[in-house]
Amino acid sequence: MNSRKPLPYLVCQRAGSATGPVQPGNDKGTLMSELTVERADLGMAWAVKDSFVRYVQSMHDGRILLRDGAAVTNTRQFYFPFKSLDQSAGDHFVLQFGGEARFLAHHGLMSVAICNPKIEVGPDGACLSIEQGNETVQLADLRLPAVSVEDGVTMWANVQVALTSAGAAVFADSYSAGETLAPLTMRAPSFVKVP
Repeated sequence: MNSRKPLPYLVCQRAGSATGPVQPGNDKGTLMSELTVERADLGMAWAVKDSFVRYVQSMHDGRILLRDGAAVTNTRQFYFPFKSLDQSAGDHFVLQFGGEARFLAHHGLMSVAICNPKIEVGPDGACLSIEQGNETVQLADLRLPAVSVEDGVTMWANVQVALTSAGAAVFADSYSAGETLAPLTMRAPSFVKVP
């Protein structure tokens, strides 16, 4: 195990009640510009894909909206708070995170949401899934590095992320299965039993 001390995330959290529409007349979320700074210890931090985020931000109507506790770290990664841990299966575990980051452009014709991400880890590997409506989509396969445990926190840093075929569909097939996405970091309670 890596003994490097896992530092807390520095994240930008929701400020007051400032909101912006996810879609006209639909749900509401917080714009990235409407944020204040706080610290958070447990959760998942992920930049998704730098070129994709830059593309959305370059559009005249491009917006990134955050909901349900999602935020942005000081290194411009999207932060999803830790919600629960399921170790009932014995040989694998599931880390559930909350929040939503929604990327909008082209007058709403492009709408990509990373919602309530879930990471499943077992003897044969790990994967990242997200919620899409009433369905769960396996977005990416993960390659986990050595884990570090300290001060009640288990951390995997710079996890390699590769898009699945189902994940490619989330991005309207703009990327192919196997495409490398941004690395992610996840932090969970130290009582996680690593396979």
